[in-house]
Amino acid sequence: MTAIIRPPKLRKYPDPFIAPIFGRRGPCALCQNYSQLTENHVPPEGVGNFDRWIAQSYMTTVTANPDMYFGRQFPGGIRFRTLCQTCNNSLGGSEDRALIDFYDRVRKLLATPLNLPGLMRVPAKPNLIIRGLLAHIASANDNGIPTPFDREARDIFLGKQSLRLNSWNLFYWLYLGEEIFLMRSAFLTRWHPTVKLNEVYLLKCSPLAFMFTRDPQFHGLPNMLKFVKNRNQEEVELPILLDRRESNTVWPATTARNQIILLAGASYGFVARQD
Repeated sequence: MTAIIRPPKLRKYPDPFIAPIFGRRGPCALCQNYSQLTENHVPPEGVGNFDRWIAQSYMTTVTANPDMYFGRQFPGGIRFRTLCQTCNNSLGGSEDRALIDFYDRVRKLLATPLNLPGLMRVPAKPNLIIRGLLAHIASANDNGIPTPFDREARDIFLGKQSLRLNSWNLFYWLYLGEEIFLMRSAFLTRWHPTVKLNEVYLLKCSPLAFMFTRDPQFHGLPNMLKFVKNRNQEEVELPILLDRRESNTVWPATTARNQIILLAGASYGFVARQD
């Protein structure tokens, strides 16, 4: 009888790049008060962030064998235990409603059977959308390492700094991938014609992708900061480029011609798929 030799099972390890550090008590990511921490959905639950998700770090996704690591489990949506109850409730009010409404209007636009032109516009509240995204990305930081982005996002959300003085532009476009992508404090580095480091913060959840950057222009995409109004509740017509759709989960955090991605000590990123 011939013995059947089975290959040994590969031992898996927890993904070291996205393991949470904070516990149930600590400084709130927004008000900084030490308190009991609550879980905040990033992105908001109403845009499609519910059910079970499993995430692997950006580093594992693009450089390693994903079968070597356990993903980080997110039952009930991608959530971070980083906000006090007061800030969580505040963020879940006007800001989240404005972002969810923007998602709903874009989804309806994409679902129409009509042959629409490449540029359409939808009513939205840019001030609240920007404030909400700043706060959500600042709260997606359970490793506890603050960045200048986090401090500015905190001051804007708490009303200590005017949104018009925000130094982070917000570009947005249509994203049709199935995964949710979050990236904090990565550097898109170009070396032609001159060396340029551009720090970016990305959040992608179909059908929209958002990127904060100090760069005033990015691939001809609309910059929501240019539509900021005097009143937070004021609504404007935001342009939607229907002919600019993509489904590459980690773009633009990908190495390309004349560009590499640099990560620093505060860099954090993951790709999440529904489990």
